[in-house]
Amino acid sequence: MTFDVKAYTRTPIDLRPDNLDLSALADLDGPTLAVLDYLWQVEHGVLDLMRDVLVTPTHAESEVTAFLVTWGYEQYWLARSLHEVLTAHGGPSDAGRDSAVGVVLRAWDERARPMLHSVRTNLLGEQVVAGHLAAGWLDTAALALCYRRLGSLVPACTALTEAVLPMKDRHLDFYTAQLRERIGEPAAARHARRAASSWRWPGTRYTGHDAVLPVVETLLADPAARTDVTTVDTRLQQLLDVAPLTAVRSALGRFVR
Repeated sequence: MTFDVKAYTRTPIDLRPDNLDLSALADLDGPTLAVLDYLWQVEHGVLDLMRDVLVTPTHAESEVTAFLVTWGYEQYWLARSLHEVLTAHGGPSDAGRDSAVGVVLRAWDERARPMLHSVRTNLLGEQVVAGHLAAGWLDTAALALCYRRLGSLVPACTALTEAVLPMKDRHLDFYTAQLRERIGEPAAARHARRAASSWRWPGTRYTGHDAVLPVVETLLADPAARTDVTTVDTRLQQLLDVAPLTAVRSALGRFVR
């Protein structure tokens, strides 16, 4: 599998608020708005990935850097569009904001972690790129799963989710192609598998699992969602060539008290 980065950078998916039919998203119920609020927070916050990645050897990878520039552009407008939907319903809620521990973690991540992460990863070398790619693949696959479930549960959101999913699919295609090129190198494979093993559900680092639990229950408590979760884990196992790894199921297991 190959991915044409040049073609991708020339044809970003421009999902601006003006492209949304807000009238079709009127009168959404509370659980649906909670899901959209969560997605907005994660899509907005995931831009921090560029800060974390570009201080590492990844910044020297021309294809990865070119991808991230367009990826960041797409993420920015997706987050703006989700914010516009929430604004039409009174604005984002106060739920899901940083916990007390999350405030400390965010301060660490914004001030000290980039410098320490830069020193550590530059000592480890270019193989750490595979770990970043594996984490990016999992974040994207989990969010795509959320959008897919939202579209199937809330018909009013179908047009929105159908506009977002092609964007997520292209991001997954990039991560997949890059990982397949690198996974044959033992050091890269170790970094990728380590990143996948320590991966946590998007949006839980600063807020904790309790704040995200209602959204996860809305989208994934239905037994019908288990097949989708298994599919993501199976794809990851095939990609990283490691059978016992069930990153998504393990991350969801952390929501269970």
